[in-house]
Amino acid sequence: MLLPLVFVGLEILMPGVGWTYEALPGFTGKHLTGTVKLKGKIPPPKRFNLVLFSDPYYCGRISDGSGWRITPRPALGAHEELEGAVVFLEDVEKGKLGTTTAPIIQTKNCVFRPYISATQVGKTFHFQNWDPIQHKLEVFLTSQKGAQALLGQNLQPHPDNRKSDFLSAGQTGLHRAGPEVHYHIDRQGILVFRCTLHDYMEGWSLVLPHPYFSITGKNGEFSLKDIPPGAYNLIVWHPLGRQESSIRIGSSHTQNINILMTPTSPTTYPEDKSLNNPFGIDLVGDSSIVPTVERQEWDFGREKTLGDAS
Repeated sequence: MLLPLVFVGLEILMPGVGWTYEALPGFTGKHLTGTVKLKGKIPPPKRFNLVLFSDPYYCGRISDGSGWRITPRPALGAHEELEGAVVFLEDVEKGKLGTTTAPIIQTKNCVFRPYISATQVGKTFHFQNWDPIQHKLEVFLTSQKGAQALLGQNLQPHPDNRKSDFLSAGQTGLHRAGPEVHYHIDRQGILVFRCTLHDYMEGWSLVLPHPYFSITGKNGEFSLKDIPPGAYNLIVWHPLGRQESSIRIGSSHTQNINILMTPTSPTTYPEDKSLNNPFGIDLVGDSSIVPTVERQEWDFGREKTLGDAS
């Protein structure tokens, strides 16, 4: 259900596939700050009937209360600021040293955390399962020819994690990480993470050849430091779409830019307006799946439209 649609419209996020980057010790440069806001129609997310997948009660602790899990929606601030988008520069040839931090992707409550991340070529991903159930991890790299499978491996739970502890009335469960799975990434592009046991689980990571990227915060803010002066394309990327701006980093030590991003929805699914559940919860022998962690909400009768966020 996921992969045939995931890569439509991504072509391709970073056209300079052959980028090279020279890291210069002690390099200092200019500072770019800004804010990303969302404007326009947000298409409805995809719904998944929990009874059709493994562990409906445990994973249903995040659901809508009617047996459906909804894919992640954009996190918006009070004035429609977009949290969790990747902001990066294209074609930076040389500059500051890169980060030494290894990317960590966790599964918790049947969600990939973080949902969106970014890292550099040459880093090793650390995948951790904090749930009391098994996940079957798959990692794909986007390309103009479709998805390229990079990794398929089980994420085992910690031996002391018990699913019953999270479903009991007292909720005594304690999340512990199971054995890690490592993957070294040696190419750039967009990575997609998914679990084949729970199709509603997905995550994204952009792999870039340089360190000039930032993830927007709760107020849509971002910051790029020590940029070499010059002309660049500034890209904002989110599963909702991609926004490109031409900028010039000049003599000013700090510059600021505000970006309005219009969803183009290349990586989401259209959802019909029917609210009928074709498979009753009685398939699992009970009357309800209780969302004790998060009750998800979305009006599937219409698309959500944001006003002028300027």
